[in-house]
Amino acid sequence: MTRRPTRRHWLVITAVAFTVIVCGAASGFWSASGDGSGAAETGEAGSVTLGAGVPPSDLFPGGEGDVAVSVTNPNDFPVHIRALELDTSSGTGGFSVEPGHPTCPPDVLTFVAQDNDDAGWTLSANSAGVTLHLGDAVTMDSDAPDACQGAAFRVHLMAAP
Repeated sequence: MTRRPTRRHWLVITAVAFTVIVCGAASGFWSASGDGSGAAETGEAGSVTLGAGVPPSDLFPGGEGDVAVSVTNPNDFPVHIRALELDTSSGTGGFSVEPGHPTCPPDVLTFVAQDNDDAGWTLSANSAGVTLHLGDAVTMDSDAPDACQGAAFRVHLMAAP
């Protein structure tokens, strides 16, 4: 007499077959080996350079003025500058006065950090001599001495960290 497989037998056979297939695939996956490298190579990024900013018009005591700064991006990719701030390690506290006015103290000037209305600036790849105009960025104290009359100033800037 032959026994006919029951539904329970088919479930057991299906479960065993499924387990064998899954375990075999998992074993193959976990024991597989290979070689290669996923490392990406890039060239060295060059530094963006900022020229000294120059107020394009004469400052006067109690007045404020724009600053024009020249920026160069030597990289093969665009670079974003979030903000510009005074580089207090250059000049005298971030400012220089032309040699013809040696008694005009640079500390009569104040620079307000600039961020282009929170948008910053994006410099195109390999761009040179791009001029950024910073509106009302520098102020001269109202008690600036007469020695500053007619003086030309340089504003030393850096990209904000």
